[in-house]
Amino acid sequence: MATISQNIYLTKREKLHCQKCKKVIPKGKAFVAEKEDYNGLCLSCSPFASYTLLPPGNVALTRRSKKHSKLCGVLLFWNQRRRRYERKGQYVEAKAIVQAEKECSSYEVIRANNNVKAAEKRLVQDKVYIQEFGKAIRAYYPNCPAKREFEIATHSCEKYSGRVGRTAAAKQFDTNMIDLAVEAHIRHTETNYDARFGKGMRKRLIRADLKGSIERIMLSWK
Repeated sequence: MATISQNIYLTKREKLHCQKCKKVIPKGKAFVAEKEDYNGLCLSCSPFASYTLLPPGNVALTRRSKKHSKLCGVLLFWNQRRRRYERKGQYVEAKAIVQAEKECSSYEVIRANNNVKAAEKRLVQDKVYIQEFGKAIRAYYPNCPAKREFEIATHSCEKYSGRVGRTAAAKQFDTNMIDLAVEAHIRHTETNYDARFGKGMRKRLIRADLKGSIERIMLSWK
């Protein structure tokens, strides 16, 4: 059976009375009614007298505790600045909260295990992708030094590096991306590119100066 929800307001008026015990409900105290201006009951005379207030903040716990409670009293307060009612938690049965906490704990264990399995799967997929990218490099650059294609693939496909091997185009073995990966490798391993930094020449000029040498090596590897 679906849980029955009921609004519970923190009153913003001074002269509300409980329809059952006739007592005044002070401003800021809980008032159970369909709408804030309707007749209603104080919390003590309502079905929520023995219920527990679950504060907001944990969406999963809120959803599950509501599912296991016969009634759910949504506590609302008036936000004067925003001119609207906002949630301040919900009244549910104490046993519903206990059950919800157990379910959340079980789910956290399952989610943690799933995350581990997903990480292991991604690791395997990355290894396969690097191997395939290396083979694509070898096919496009058949004369590159032995096993160098896997060195290039490993470097260019490093996770979170932002290098060309992580792009969508590279994962389609786009030849332009292969060229860029090989060019970067040659720049760092076959030229004095790294040694020329810090000597007053900008990176753009260093690359322009070495471009011809890199292109000749790329051509010879093809």
